Amino acid sequence: MRLLIKQYQNKLNAVHIVVDVAISLASSAFSYFIMYYAFRTDVFELDSRNVRMMIMLPVMIAALQVLCNRACDLYRSYRSTAFVKEAVNILKSGLAVFVILIFAAIAFSRLYQFQVALMFYFFIEGFLSAVYRFFLRRFLRYMRKKGYNKKYIVLLGINNCTDNFIGKINSSPDLGYEISGYFDNAPHSQLALPYLGNFKKVSRYLSGSLPDEALIMLSDRSQPYMDHLIAICERWGVKFSIIPNMFSSFSSRIYISSFDGIPVMSMRRVPLDRTLNKFIKRTLDIVVSLLMLIILSPLMLVTALIIKVTSPGKVIFRQERVGLGQRPFTMYKFRSMRVETESDISGTEKNDPRCTGFGKFIRKFSIDELPQLFNVLKGDMSLVGPRPEIPYYVKEYRKSIPLYMVKHYVKPGITGWAQVNDLRGNDTSIEERIKYDIYYIEHWSVLFDIKILFRTLTKGIFSKNAR
Repeated sequence: MRLLIKQYQNKLNAVHIVVDVAISLASSAFSYFIMYYAFRTDVFELDSRNVRMMIMLPVMIAALQVLCNRACDLYRSYRSTAFVKEAVNILKSGLAVFVILIFAAIAFSRLYQFQVALMFYFFIEGFLSAVYRFFLRRFLRYMRKKGYNKKYIVLLGINNCTDNFIGKINSSPDLGYEISGYFDNAPHSQLALPYLGNFKKVSRYLSGSLPDEALIMLSDRSQPYMDHLIAICERWGVKFSIIPNMFSSFSSRIYISSFDGIPVMSMRRVPLDRTLNKFIKRTLDIVVSLLMLIILSPLMLVTALIIKVTSPGKVIFRQERVGLGQRPFTMYKFRSMRVETESDISGTEKNDPRCTGFGKFIRKFSIDELPQLFNVLKGDMSLVGPRPEIPYYVKEYRKSIPLYMVKHYVKPGITGWAQVNDLRGNDTSIEERIKYDIYYIEHWSVLFDIKILFRTLTKGIFSKNAR
């Protein structure tokens, strides 16, 4: 079975190459058609030598496209990988072809004509390749769901991650994986899988029935067998992966890096640790917060005047909160409570009696949060991030919620992934909020921030849990 699947992948790669060549030739033809008929620009003066070049050039571009596709890892199985990763590799390959051909155009003094034609080629080829691979992926998943082209996995050991893994395999038949059985020191009655024996029988099993992949999932008590099982898998040429018992305590993806040649396993990936990402996010914060302050200044001025007229006390409420790296900072809000209740550290509630009449209104529509745009300009906060908490609650939550302090890996935000998913206020689960905060921290991107800001305008402000 393993040999058949490998042969199937080789045939599929051959199909990929044929289709990629066809797409590249078609994209070249479309690009020339647009240049000649739409813009009335002839890339070549039509003599016999240039006619031959017009025929040979698309063929050379197609060959270059296939080479770049291979370099960008497009001829491998994307069975269990999200389409967006495959699309990113398509984009990388297209950019590589574009850059190479631009340099070639400069060398042959055809820069202007080829630059425009190559722009059309880049977009057409990328679009057609993405469409082809998207629908092929849908077709292959449909076929796997019907039972074709399965990959067989054997489990070497049972640990705390096993139930979750089996559940994902059973709930995703379109991925085309099937678990043949498991080895362990003793059978587990709760597992609805064939028990294949103890670890001493693994070598005999692999000698007669090669699975497509082995998963080593040892419990803490079975760790001494690790080197033995790895040696057996390598002896029989079986591809294997390791899912340690400790991974059950982490919701994040695991990343392997190196420290002077020594492999290092990172338990959490924080994209905002990178200098470039920090710069991009900070730039976005400054630009957007300045624009919002300019646009919302009339609303903020009216709000300040009404607060001053309707209740005694300062317009701006200042409160210490915990931010990036657990460092305290002063957060600004429009005052919505009576002055005598400001020192009360208890959380806000629905229909909070401490709120003024106008305070209830500005809380309902989150207008009280607008002065935090100045916190963003100062650099204490970001537009998007986990909501900052009062130091008292930070001390309490870190005792009872193990992952609570992870939220301080990044700057706190005016809005966040938890808030736009209706997790606002003290009557929502703090554990659920932390899960959403950690997801945001580990999956940050500019597009993710834009998505959250957009949902804040359309949903978050009018959340039923707004405080």
